[in-house]
Parts: sequence; structure tokens; C-alpha cells
Amino acid sequence: MANPQSENGHTDIANEILEALCKVNLSSYQSRVLNGIFRKTYGWNKKSDWISNSQLVDLTELKKQHVSRALGELKKRNIITREGFNTSFQKDYEKWRELPKSVTKKVTNTGNGVTDSGNSVTNTGNGVTCTGAHKRNYTKETITKDTIQKKIFLSDSEEIRLSQLLLDLMIKNNPNCRGPSNLQGWAKKVDLMFRRDKRTPEQVEYLIRWSQQDDFWMGNILSMGTLRDQFDRLVMQAKKKPIKENGIRACSEKTLKTMRNLEAFLNEE
Repeated sequence: MANPQSENGHTDIANEILEALCKVNLSSYQSRVLNGIFRKTYGWNKKSDWISNSQLVDLTELKKQHVSRALGELKKRNIITREGFNTSFQKDYEKWRELPKSVTKKVTNTGNGVTDSGNSVTNTGNGVTCTGAHKRNYTKETITKDTIQKKIFLSDSEEIRLSQLLLDLMIKNNPNCRGPSNLQGWAKKVDLMFRRDKRTPEQVEYLIRWSQQDDFWMGNILSMGTLRDQFDRLVMQAKKKPIKENGIRACSEKTLKTMRNLEAFLNEE
């Protein structure tokens, strides 16, 4: 039976902060990662510390991609600050914010020009029930052929941010390059890298930046789909030839520091 003793160490957190956290909606992953950050900072009487994803994986027993996603969400909500691995808790709870809810657009074509959006679909046996603004029943055959679910990525999502980063660096290398008119297609590839390939946002960002400063790969990685297809090969090349101090044209010192931190993520593979 567990029997923790205070003399073995304890974490001091102000009651005002705990009361503020009681009023905040956190996912289970966000809560576990935040508790891990408390343990690594306040648990050692520190305001900030160099905390890697692997340390939080060990503490929380979450998968690495879930830790990475939770960290990104906590950072977007301004509950934590994180520059590379340097992580701290944002004590000013008035600066915390909620993340916008993801938008899911569902278009139903039943042959009569009917569009049905904002509804949820439940498959129960042979029939499918669609509930939402209007309750309707569809047969399994109808829902299979005629219902299309399309995910729309918000402008402040990681998927759009990374897609825009690749496009910006491509234009920087070649002002005449033609990028996509809509970044949603690229964002979908980023989403697949996160969900199916189990890549982290940090790894994707590193390889975007690395590929666009490499003389060979900048002419070959011209879409997010190509980046996904060549990901493992790019990892091997990046490990052999890390980004040089002058590798990114006209980059700032802050950018170079960020790149060094991202290399550490890459080497955790």
C-alpha cells in the first residue's frame, strides 16, 4: 500500500493557483502533463527547468505523441511557456485562454441537393442515425456512399502553422514558386503525420526547416505530401548533416537556438 511521507519531498503550489485550476477545463492528458511539469519545477523549488518529452513520458506513462500534443495545447492556452525544452508554468491565470473548438464540416448529398452540416453520425447495427440541428435516419447504404466528412483546420492550428512555414521557406528560396491556393490539403498531410505516422510537431518542423536549407532537398521537398513520403530518409540525412549555423539564410539568433533544441527532439527517436 502506498504511504507517501512528507519528509520524502513535497511540491508547494499556491492555493490561489489550485483554485484557478479548479475552474479550468483541462483534458486528462493536459492534466497529467501539467502535473508532471509541476513535479519537475516546483517539486525542485524551480520556476522553470529543461524538461524533455521523454521525461514527461516516464512520469505520466502516456505515449510520446500524446505528451507532445498536450504540451502544444498547454502552450497555446498560455498555461505553460516552452522554448525548446525550457519549460515553466504561467502563474498569471488571467492570461490563460481556452482553445477554439475544432470545426468539423459534414456534407450529405442524398440526390436531392440536401446539405446537412454540424450533425453527428451514430452507426447502430444496420441503420445509421444522424442527430444534430435536424434529426434524420439514413440507411447504411446511403451513409456509406453519400455522406462525406470533411475536417477543416483552423488558422491557428499546428497543421496550418507548419503548412504555412513550409510555404514561406519555399518562397524565400524561390520567390517565383507556386504554392497551394489553399493550405487545407497540406494541413491534412500534417494531420496524417501526427495521427498515423506518430510524428511530433517538433520533428515535422525540424525537417521542414532542414529540408529548405539543404541544397539538394530544397528542390525536392515542394509539398507536405513529399515531406511525409520522404520523412524517414530525411531523418537519416539530417542526423548525418545537422543544420549549420549559416545553414538557414538570413535567420535570427533566436531561430538558430530553436533549431538546436529541435535537433534534440530528432535524436530522441
